[in-house]
Amino acid sequence: MYKILDLFAGAGGLSLGFEMTGQFEVVAIVENNKNAAKTYKKNHPGLKNYDDILKVNFRKIVEENGKIDVVIGGPPCQGFSNANRQRRQLINGSNELVKRYVKAIEEIRPKAFVMENVKTIASDKHAFCLTHDDYDYITNTLQLQIHDGDVVLYEGEYVNEINELCENHDAHELSLLSEEELYVIYNLYKKRNQLQKYFKKTANVKKVENIIGHMEVKEEMPNWYNNSTMNARNVLQSMIDRVGNIDINSIGLVRNFWDIQRFFQGMLELDSKNAIFERIVANRSIIVRMHTYIVIDFIRSVFKHLGYAINGKVLNAASFGVPQTRERFILIGVKEEAVNSEIHLPEDLIENPNDYISVKQAIGDLVRYMPTTQSMEEIQKRVSMPVINSYYRKLVLDSTGKEIFNHVCTETRETALERFGMIQQGENFHSLPDELKHTYENPARTQNTIYKRLAYDHPSDTVVNVRKSMWIHPELNRAVSAREAARLQSFPDNYIFLGTKDSVYQQIGNAVPPLLGRAVAEKVLELIGCDQEYETLKSIYDQYKK
Repeated sequence: MYKILDLFAGAGGLSLGFEMTGQFEVVAIVENNKNAAKTYKKNHPGLKNYDDILKVNFRKIVEENGKIDVVIGGPPCQGFSNANRQRRQLINGSNELVKRYVKAIEEIRPKAFVMENVKTIASDKHAFCLTHDDYDYITNTLQLQIHDGDVVLYEGEYVNEINELCENHDAHELSLLSEEELYVIYNLYKKRNQLQKYFKKTANVKKVENIIGHMEVKEEMPNWYNNSTMNARNVLQSMIDRVGNIDINSIGLVRNFWDIQRFFQGMLELDSKNAIFERIVANRSIIVRMHTYIVIDFIRSVFKHLGYAINGKVLNAASFGVPQTRERFILIGVKEEAVNSEIHLPEDLIENPNDYISVKQAIGDLVRYMPTTQSMEEIQKRVSMPVINSYYRKLVLDSTGKEIFNHVCTETRETALERFGMIQQGENFHSLPDELKHTYENPARTQNTIYKRLAYDHPSDTVVNVRKSMWIHPELNRAVSAREAARLQSFPDNYIFLGTKDSVYQQIGNAVPPLLGRAVAEKVLELIGCDQEYETLKSIYDQYKK
């Protein structure tokens, strides 16, 4: 039995796939989300969670659990990106998370590892910002190519004035508000047509009052800077005093203030991260030109440097029996001295899309059970299971027992119910008549995942937080339950999710489909050598085809 350490474990989808082979045992996890960790430990009693990946001592994990054979996990990775209005950070903190995963491999030295990530991770869209701290390691040890990455950090009328301030003042002096407070201001601007509803909550009023209190005029600053501060302060106060009657031109001052402060906060962040960058004034904008390196280049180079043979590619979960077209990048690494040939990823088990497992095969039997809208702890007794020759049933449902957990969904309100009735299988929000789209600020830009009604005869799209996206059952005018979403991810019915409704739906949407995990696990077994026979996905699928 091979021992697994699961990093960024989530609710446990990837490790469940490994366990399905009967050849792996999870001995420890690292998961910072409390609800996801509760779910994992509920399904793995007695397992220790080391909680924070940024603080964990990997050598201590080995001391307490013995030699780790395989490390698995999917570190979030977004690198840096152009700073749009919604982003909270210029340099995403996931830089450090990927490097912590690498640190785990460096210190534990497992026989093999699996890194799972978004399908675009292998493109040059994902880049890390070069810092003074890692310059020597990146440029000399790993010898990675350095690229320029431009981020427009400010556009507006005060370009020259802001640039001059940056020349003469430290970013700490210029940044009046924290990231959290700036985010509140952004939301106020975004929700300007719903301010009355926003200020009904006393906590929101206190947040804005706190922000107003932090906008202090500084004598050494130019008049335009102090005026913008005072203007924003006055408008914010008037939002509280005269909710629902705010002049649109006045609220534009808040947006202008936000733009300026977001710029200074960005400069403060670059300084705190010790980033290597240049500030460039161009036309009516200020650009930050960061020195960057491509994430996938870093990953490949660092693992090669550590002595691992690696290979990775994008896999479609539907090709392995998951009733969902979900594409993820999977990287497998094995110690170079332990492999005699090139590493290959698992080949598609189901090659013809017409043979993919459908939504009906996955959740059709649950139509006879009415989901509750109450607690996620509700349990339903299974009456019967349809007798059908099903590959999916063999893999996922035959071992689930007589109880159905988490068959819970959101209570449907009148407007949503009216929308449900207008949407056919395979359609979404955009198929609605205009009069039913009015509650959305910009209907044309609404994502295609919103109000998606599942189609019985096809696999589903990539499962997200289907509660937030308001996914609809194929034939019933109700929301998709958490258990149905879990079925689409290939979790068995006796895998119990804990937490609030939104948390459970999020855990399910974030998970790696267990059947995809199992396909990867079988390839790892093939690479590191398995001295025991086990039933493979292919043998089960071949039986089903007969």
